[in-house]
Amino acid sequence: MLDTRNNIMLFEARKAKHKPNIILQVLIFAAVIFVTQMAVGMLIGIPLGLAVADSYGFERFASEGFESFMSYVYDYINNLPEWFTVLSLFETAIMTLLVIVYCHGIEGRSYASMGLRRKGMAKNYGFGYLIGIVMITAAVALTVLLGGAKFTGLNSSVSVFYIVLFFLGYLVQGMSEEVCFRGYFMVSCANRVHVGIAVFLSSLAFSAMHLANAGISLFAFINLTLFGVFMAVYVLRTDDLWGACAIHSAWNFFQGNIFGISVSGGAMSSSVFGTAFADGHELISGGAFGIEGGICTTIVLVIATALVLFLPQKPRPALSEETPKEGPPSRREPLPVYIQK
Repeated sequence: MLDTRNNIMLFEARKAKHKPNIILQVLIFAAVIFVTQMAVGMLIGIPLGLAVADSYGFERFASEGFESFMSYVYDYINNLPEWFTVLSLFETAIMTLLVIVYCHGIEGRSYASMGLRRKGMAKNYGFGYLIGIVMITAAVALTVLLGGAKFTGLNSSVSVFYIVLFFLGYLVQGMSEEVCFRGYFMVSCANRVHVGIAVFLSSLAFSAMHLANAGISLFAFINLTLFGVFMAVYVLRTDDLWGACAIHSAWNFFQGNIFGISVSGGAMSSSVFGTAFADGHELISGGAFGIEGGICTTIVLVIATALVLFLPQKPRPALSEETPKEGPPSRREPLPVYIQK
């Protein structure tokens, strides 16, 4: 069973200067999310919103109503040029930066408490990326085997340039969500409630962030929550955030740009292969939301979570208050030793 004793992330988080009670923490998190989304959205959301409004027209909105307008918005977004989608991935770096600034500057948490330690970073990231590839490939393969989808072959017109940009963009996007929901929210909640409750709250918040996505369904919401649970227990087991960042990035990139499947209801983009969903098999394939809304993803996530929870785990060395802290030094430290190697 997963053992969180002597977990460096949780141990370091307990040294935070400010530990809001759980209700206030949830409210602060909502405010942080709002601010970060506004910061990201202002760069592309305002010009996009003005373009949609101008294209749709106020008179049409008055006569056809909000539902028709939202349908138009989804169609408009799904036909945006690929450079716009790539740009939106890279802009999630703003969320990463703002969340880290809040955690360190306001709560007074170290980088180690967020799982952002330099030691073993490359190894953990590489291993995590491999796990992400295996998981999404298993979900896609199971969907095909059960008749929910079929491969349509290699896309001869695929743009290598865009594939590379999407690969890099998802590295940024995967990290942003893991820093926000696991490195920050889950660990900060664990300062006030049982770690299991913290896992549940962070996973539920992660799912709620996708409620506005096209094609969202109850099954998709459940799967997103399960994905959040898996990522949370993986972070706690490895005592590190880099591997989770890699899993998230690999999952999204291979899903969308290797297998050609919509990522969380998002617009389709350049992909190496094509995958077509079979009509009438939405329970298996996930339908409009993509494979994340299907039962095959559920199976993969449940198995992966069980493995993380129940595989034998090496005991961690005991931690004490004298354990060197990784992260920015306190004011009393004369040397700028930022990260312990």
